[in-house]
Amino acid sequence: MSLSDHLRYLRAQQGGTNTFMVAQAIGLEKPTAVNLAEKQYRPILDEELVARLAEYYGRSLEEFRWHNARPRKYLTFYIARALKSKELVTLTLRSGRQLRGRAEWWDFGSVGLRDENGRLLVIQRHAVIDWPGAATEWQDV
Repeated sequence: MSLSDHLRYLRAQQGGTNTFMVAQAIGLEKPTAVNLAEKQYRPILDEELVARLAEYYGRSLEEFRWHNARPRKYLTFYIARALKSKELVTLTLRSGRQLRGRAEWWDFGSVGLRDENGRLLVIQRHAVIDWPGAATEWQDV
């Protein structure tokens, strides 16, 4: 799961905190940087912002770096390659469950995965936290 998705998830867990409140709590006048951090499809490059957000949410910087190395754009590359090559994909969900199958399609919000029993599973992209090569394969793209 991308850090952007993780940030939105953590904020939702707080029960309605808005980005202006988060920005104020981490010492920013405006919520612009927080808003952008929650919407990026690439890694967040501002390490100071990442560290401040980790502290605000009471999470480790290492956890935030782990998520930051798995942006949605890299998941897109992984699924697109699998569609073209017909290779099997493995997706690890937030629950820890792993799903394996052939990618049939993808869009901005979900992935269609045909499992070994022939069922078509529709997986919301924000629920995918990891996949093979996630943190290493696409870093130079």
